[in-house]
Amino acid sequence: MFVAQEPSPPAGGAAFGQIVIAAAMFVAIFLPLAVFVIRERAGRPTLLGRLADFSARVSGLPRWAALPMAIAFLSGMSALIGVYWDVPIHMELGRDEGPLANPSHYPIYFGLMGIFAGGVLSAALAKGRLPARTIAFGPGWRVPMGSVQMMATGLVGVAGFPLDDVWHRLFGQDVTEWGPTHVLMIGGGVGVVIGLQLLLAESRQTGADGPLVRLLGPVLAGAWMMGASAFLMEFDLGVPQFPMLAQVVLVGLIGGWTLLYGRLSWGPGGALLVVAVLLVSRAVFAIVPLVAGLHVALPLPYVTEAVVIEAVALLLRGRRGYPLAVAAGLASGVLGLAGEWAFSQWLMPDPWPLSHAGTFLAFGAAASVAGALIGTWQYGRVEAIALGREGGGARHWGGLAGALGAVALMAAITVPAAPPPGFTATVQLADTAPGLPVAHPRGTAEPRWVTATITFNRPDLTADPLWLTGFSWQGGDFYSAPLERLPDGRYRTTRPLPVFGQWKTGIRIHVANRMMALAPLYAPADPAAAAPAVPAASGAHEFLAEIKFLQRERKTGTPLVLWTVAYAVVGSLFAGMWVLFAWLYTAAARGARRTAATRRNASEVP
Repeated sequence: MFVAQEPSPPAGGAAFGQIVIAAAMFVAIFLPLAVFVIRERAGRPTLLGRLADFSARVSGLPRWAALPMAIAFLSGMSALIGVYWDVPIHMELGRDEGPLANPSHYPIYFGLMGIFAGGVLSAALAKGRLPARTIAFGPGWRVPMGSVQMMATGLVGVAGFPLDDVWHRLFGQDVTEWGPTHVLMIGGGVGVVIGLQLLLAESRQTGADGPLVRLLGPVLAGAWMMGASAFLMEFDLGVPQFPMLAQVVLVGLIGGWTLLYGRLSWGPGGALLVVAVLLVSRAVFAIVPLVAGLHVALPLPYVTEAVVIEAVALLLRGRRGYPLAVAAGLASGVLGLAGEWAFSQWLMPDPWPLSHAGTFLAFGAAASVAGALIGTWQYGRVEAIALGREGGGARHWGGLAGALGAVALMAAITVPAAPPPGFTATVQLADTAPGLPVAHPRGTAEPRWVTATITFNRPDLTADPLWLTGFSWQGGDFYSAPLERLPDGRYRTTRPLPVFGQWKTGIRIHVANRMMALAPLYAPADPAAAAPAVPAASGAHEFLAEIKFLQRERKTGTPLVLWTVAYAVVGSLFAGMWVLFAWLYTAAARGARRTAATRRNASEVP
């Protein structure tokens, strides 16, 4: 399935020919879509229009919701299938020859375009009975708020592709999942679910009802959990490039938000339905990596958090709003994450250490409360939109507190810290045979496998690490295994390490709560990235900030002002997507309440 790569693939942007092909693919999709929009708004019959009418009759949703929701959901699945295929490819085989040389990029690209197309389709189909609050796109053309949210998030995701190429040209390639433009693509792709939830609420406002409409509440909450959990993939695979506390906070935040929303929207069992959507989707995402012989990302299942939230909701039955959010968030963040700690020992390549449980539970509980506050706020807006009244007494202050808390938590723990100067490992390498099986051998270099015995000059840093592993990647496979401590205080690798060909090998250490460092043991010369060779030799190896080794393709001579401007642009796009989410939900809810109040007043007139 994979073609052997050259020793030093391009480390900048895509070749011009590939840009032309990608642009042609974009035109091939959106030119027919533009023709459809023109014909549909002119009142002419179209195939998609007839299909939308059929979908509306079957589902009970309006024509501007039924077909667009299905297209957006299938497109999102396509994009996520590609993402869960793409990250293991980079983990095992390194960077791409170009964006079209990687087969996983096709489902991502088409999926993101499909998500945006779903929003455009919804806007084009917006006729007949519409929600109380809409946005004017032109004379006689008003669009539901959910359609706007879908288009906006889809556009952010699609924009990530050309911006990614610009980023590579300016700053070199970036093989981390959390690269700025990668966050745009993933965030825009999965953020469409928030638009679908808004579109569902607007559909209910216009009279949509029935078993499917009701079931879509927890199902879309599960889809939001499914999408947001994609940001945890590097932890699931064992190549995290951010501190372990980021995983804990994200698990608490995502779980508190989506599970409580699912419970509120469905009633008893709603949180369990959310988890079911996640686990079924992750089984689907595992199919292509399994067939391709790649590593499979195994998730933390959120099961204990779901059970805890169900139990709290039963104990506080009749209570809604922010008191329930705080109680459910605290219980889920402590008891639920304690259960996820147990699952991490079984499922995670880097399990959560018991010695750091106190810190994990404190941050996790804060994140879970923040997520529960946001979920409760969102549910309140949805009920206000659908029914013309506030749902559960959820005023804005709780949602704002949750959002600010989530931002503060991520800002506090996300950025890794560099190791202290002079931190070294004295390594004794010993050749060993045989080595480990390699799934996708690369090149013709003579295999060399070694074991390493290591003496650290800072025993205080290795006394209680979050992880301390021998690490090898991008040589045709991926290996990571904890070091074992010897009686004399030295450490030894527990699996042979490859030090030949395209492998990049080192000793990784993560010290609470943010220091992440790596001592390189071997790496080939990389002329395209201007990265020198690291020969495999015994002796002292200095620890450096991990990102400098894991992202050797990054350019070092780019002016700081250019980095600042680039991060500001990408950050503004991402932040703008969330601000738009809050405004659209608030505006749609306010319009629905005003309409409901007008109707009540009219009915009271004698």
